Amino acid sequence: MKYRCGRILRWIAGAAMWAPLVGCPRSPAPVASWCRTGTGAGEVVYPRGIARSPVDGSFFIVDRMARVQRLDDRGEPTCEWRMPEWSAGKPVGISVAPDGRVWIPDTHYGRIMIYSPRGELLATWGRMGTGRGEFVYPTDVAFDRFGDVYVSEYGDNDRIQVFSPDGTWLRQFGAFGQGPGEFSRPQSMVIDGDLIYVADACNHRIDVFTIGGAFVRSMGKVGSGAGEFRFPYGLDMDADGHLMVCEFGNSRVQWIDKETGRCLRLWGRPGRDDGELAYPWAVAAAADGRVAVVDAGNNRIVVVEGE
Repeated sequence: MKYRCGRILRWIAGAAMWAPLVGCPRSPAPVASWCRTGTGAGEVVYPRGIARSPVDGSFFIVDRMARVQRLDDRGEPTCEWRMPEWSAGKPVGISVAPDGRVWIPDTHYGRIMIYSPRGELLATWGRMGTGRGEFVYPTDVAFDRFGDVYVSEYGDNDRIQVFSPDGTWLRQFGAFGQGPGEFSRPQSMVIDGDLIYVADACNHRIDVFTIGGAFVRSMGKVGSGAGEFRFPYGLDMDADGHLMVCEFGNSRVQWIDKETGRCLRLWGRPGRDDGELAYPWAVAAAADGRVAVVDAGNNRIVVVEGE
């Protein structure tokens, strides 16, 4: 059934959490650990999304309290706000546009919320549904060099919709399935030039399309070896143009070649100590080469050296 991924995800991830990972030796200690468990400033409860502002280098995180926090590049909190509704569920992603505005896929409310960097609500896009400009469970927002906006979603849709900067619907691509050009929970996106890379979470792979929607290739398969994935949730690109894939199921981050999918580096393994992760959701590259990883199960943001 279409929702099988969501129903069995926790069971599979729990089993994989303590399974040995092939080719994944103990990672070096992180260079920093931001946040801790709690509801105060600089504290988090199961964080699930992170994005870095291209304007000032600050980071925005969203957690299971439906709370957004802005951190400076040292991890110190500078402001926070809460989503207007959260009883139906909380966001699973967050993005920052080139102009610094914060775009949040309000996942369980079928809409996109746009905020200023200080938390003022600026606009709302969409509503729950399966039509053009409607969303079921939106997961991520990405922007191409023309200013067009890409929204990934799953549920009844499992697609990516594309909008002009003013919100006009342009096109869509993808459908639910396991075949080429199909998705099973597209969780996050990275756009590089004319290509869009998609973390196809429940198909355990990275899919590549043109920004026009033409399928190019898939990279990876389910597994715990190098170049394999288990529920890839987070996706970003470092300064060298390598993809960073955050794996919820394998509790690690992989750096991969964006052309071939070859594993270049692994960081992390299941656990609670330094160099270990518990169900990480997202990853974001800093300008100085550091990488911030959302270590959801450990209620922290782990900062590691870049490649």
